[in-house]
Amino acid sequence: MTATATTQISAYISEETKGQIESYVKRRGVTKAFMIESALQHFLQALREIPEDVIIPARLIITETSMLQLADRLESAEEPTPALRALMAGA
Repeated sequence: MTATATTQISAYISEETKGQIESYVKRRGVTKAFMIESALQHFLQALREIPEDVIIPARLIITETSMLQLADRLESAEEPTPALRALMAGA
């Protein structure tokens, strides 16, 4: 049996994510290193196998201008478009 070379990485994560990781490793009895490497391997496999245009990002990052435009649209009394109605109806 040969040992696999390892390397350490560092990343900043939110307190919420940290709590979720700690909860998972406690429930499953695995190390954080095992859990994180497994998650990264699954993610990288998905990137290889799933077409890029169907991957939905976990976070949506928009500019301040876009956020203000979005807030204005949400607060407006504008009627939804037929396409939005169809989407929401699952058609």
